[in-house]
Amino acid sequence: MSAEYLQPKSFEELESSLLRLTDKSVILAGGTDLLPKIRSGKKEPDIYLSLCRLEKLGNIERQGDWLKIGAMATHEQAADNPLIREYFTGLAMACSRVGSRQIRNKGTLGGSLANASPAGDIMPCVFLYGGKIEILGKEGIRFVEAKEFLTENGRTVLGRNELLTSIWLPVEEGRKSCFTKLGSRREVTIAQISLCISWKEQDLACRDMRGFIGAVDVRPVEFECVSLLGERSEEKKEEAAQWLSGKIRSIRTSRTRESKLKITEAEKRYKERAVKGIVFDAAEMIERERKSPVPETAKRGSTFHTEEKGEGK
Repeated sequence: MSAEYLQPKSFEELESSLLRLTDKSVILAGGTDLLPKIRSGKKEPDIYLSLCRLEKLGNIERQGDWLKIGAMATHEQAADNPLIREYFTGLAMACSRVGSRQIRNKGTLGGSLANASPAGDIMPCVFLYGGKIEILGKEGIRFVEAKEFLTENGRTVLGRNELLTSIWLPVEEGRKSCFTKLGSRREVTIAQISLCISWKEQDLACRDMRGFIGAVDVRPVEFECVSLLGERSEEKKEEAAQWLSGKIRSIRTSRTRESKLKITEAEKRYKERAVKGIVFDAAEMIERERKSPVPETAKRGSTFHTEEKGEGK
């Protein structure tokens, strides 16, 4: 089957190209999720719309009280960007742990969000920070709240002739954050559970704590008991872990559709049993950040890539 390849060099060309897309067409950003599907025969596109010539879509810049992250910014760019590392440390940590270095150098934040994988590391972070998604369509630019970008069935609100162009995150001075995940191995791992947490420090205590859990449902789930992790108590950590385990169990038992994966009953219950480790990891990160006047992961030359992933050990 022959396919047409479009490669706009300007936003004017991009707008006209979007109008030509059909239900079989695909938008090519980094291609790390899309190309395997094409090679396996799961997709047979009639049109490829490549974004590789639109350099502005990769910009990361502060605009007033917001940080604008272009959809074509790669995970490696985001992980190393000083603005993201300072104000959205959890996102930088998440991006630093996506796949292998080759994947991080090609995979984009916009592509990750548009792919809408429940196991994606970026979506819980964008939910956590209260971000907005900028979308280009035939009616021009529109914005949707991050929590509205994903529908209840795990799909996005993107229409056939629409494109995610930027992610906008509100800059909040003094807010810290961290990210951790549980996977089957340290490298090139898909999250079994991910956890992104943010907080403010006041009078040597964590205040206004927020948290979102990824990879347990089609949408990130709010961690309603996250404030327990700021109390420096083993009992409170245990309580938080028990709450999260119960939440995961309720999600699992309320599903009406059986998983397509052939897994045993023990594997189905794995997440609710393993969640204690990720809760205690997050509590340790919070405590480490509280001891530092400047977030460890925001310092120039920081080695949080290796600290969190075990590289170079």
